[in-house]
Amino acid sequence: MILQTIRSLLIFTRPYPWAIPTLVVLGLAASLAEGLGIGLIIPLLDNMLQGRGETAASGPLADLLGRVTAFVSGDHALLVLSLLIVGLVSLKTLILAVDVYVSTRVIAHSMSDLRVALARQLLLVGYDFFSRVPQGTLINLLGSQTYRASEALRALTTLIGSLSTVAVFGLLLLLLSWQLTVVVLLLVLPVWLIVRALAALAHNWGEQVVTSYSSLSERILELLVAMRTIRIFNREQAEVQRFAGAAQGVKRAYQRTETLNQLLPAVVEFLYVPIFVVVLGVAWYLEIGIPTLLVFLLLLYRLQNPLKRANTSRVILASYAAGIRDLHALLDRSDKPYLESGTNRIERLHDGIEFDRVTFGYTGTDTAAVTDVSLSLKAGSVNAIVGDSGAGKSTLIHLLCRLHDPQAGTIRADGIDLRELDLPAWRAHIAFAGQDAELMSGTVRFNIAYGVDEASEEGIEEAARIAQAHEFIVTLPGGYDAEVGPRGTRLSGGQRQRVALARAILCRPDILILDEATNAVDGVTETAIQAALERFSTDTTVVLVAHRLNTLKRAQHVIVMKEGRVVQQGPPERLLAVRGALQELYAAHHALDGRGATAPGA
Repeated sequence: MILQTIRSLLIFTRPYPWAIPTLVVLGLAASLAEGLGIGLIIPLLDNMLQGRGETAASGPLADLLGRVTAFVSGDHALLVLSLLIVGLVSLKTLILAVDVYVSTRVIAHSMSDLRVALARQLLLVGYDFFSRVPQGTLINLLGSQTYRASEALRALTTLIGSLSTVAVFGLLLLLLSWQLTVVVLLLVLPVWLIVRALAALAHNWGEQVVTSYSSLSERILELLVAMRTIRIFNREQAEVQRFAGAAQGVKRAYQRTETLNQLLPAVVEFLYVPIFVVVLGVAWYLEIGIPTLLVFLLLLYRLQNPLKRANTSRVILASYAAGIRDLHALLDRSDKPYLESGTNRIERLHDGIEFDRVTFGYTGTDTAAVTDVSLSLKAGSVNAIVGDSGAGKSTLIHLLCRLHDPQAGTIRADGIDLRELDLPAWRAHIAFAGQDAELMSGTVRFNIAYGVDEASEEGIEEAARIAQAHEFIVTLPGGYDAEVGPRGTRLSGGQRQRVALARAILCRPDILILDEATNAVDGVTETAIQAALERFSTDTTVVLVAHRLNTLKRAQHVIVMKEGRVVQQGPPERLLAVRGALQELYAAHHALDGRGATAPGA
């Protein structure tokens, strides 16, 4: 469990292969400097006691230090040995400072790389992936769990330093007295087993933390996105209760894991107390000299902190294991859909687009969204796709933009399968504006120029004028530099649609897709926009996704969809002249409006 988590964390540090070996070397060097400094207390005390405190039970380390420091004698011996101890402790402090700098740098860079990798994965993974994974889960992974991953990586670096100290101090203890060291190992074993059991418990509780944070993220997202709906339907108190329930889940999971993490060092310290008592008794029995015993106890005491840090780090790694696993699962490419880009390019759409017996269904559904669809969109023509809600109109647009690939059939542009075209180059031919205008946080200028890397001021203003947006933009505080707010919430629905339409126009696309892109503006403005678009799009292939049938007035070719199939297509005048699906839709539309059924263009 913990080893798997460590392996996962090491993958995050893979771009910095020098980091872990460096931390190991620094940890060993710092521990060795401190251990030798403590070891020099033996000859220091011997010098002070003039050999009266030592016995034949001294270990190899005491003998070695005695020989090394034999050249130090006379009146200056105490001073020299004291300076050596201070120097070694100072060296240890300097090495630890370097260790802190290296570990902090590695953690910061690794977590920054992780966040960028997660964002890149979300932007490259197939669009179908987002229908399978709750948005709250993704927000939790990108936010809370990446932070917890940084904490886990910090725990790993702490574990490396602690284990380095344990290794060095353990060797020094063995060299001081192998008998006492064996006793310590036997007594530490039960403590290790207890910590192992607590780590398993922390792992289980960590799973609950990840789940509870995902639920809370889902509630936060819905609360912010659906604020208008919540207030209109007077559901504030109900949503407060739902949010409180999710917050309670996080509180319980957090309280359990943090209590365990914070309490563990105190518990471990308490369990180590009997070890000191037993060591004193065995040392008395073995008649170990006072200097050696004091140094052994001092090293053993200093060993408590790295052992506590190591045990705490193990529990932290266990509690964060679920989040680390989910982060790796998100980065894993083997179980996710991806669209492969082709290599062909078309400079400009000349002939048009052809859907040849196209079928597609979304993951997790038994019914295909579109079935056996065949249609043609001539280059430079104005086409309308109409049909009831759920008929498959949006799916056709997704397929045209190659957000998905058909499961059967082929879509061709100028006779070339879309799968053979360079994907970014193909999408560069397309611009979209819809009734649910998606604006980004930033200025009006940023949003209009979003699809063009180096848009000129003249181009931005021209696009805004065509979309009938320039007049309201200049009245905003800051004009084109006015902030639109998250998702464009500082603008009205009609203003958002016009900014989104200007964004599409600025791209000068071959294919302009309008999904009721002006349904939130008044009739006079809509008429002006349509007139400007007709002048702008003389050589552009326009695809209108029509929910209001008066949109058909602009169309040269109409595609009528029903239950995922094309049931009629052709010029609107001809389709309305015969009994069929379009006539029924048109009659139902005007019946709801309470108007007479005057045919488009009549």
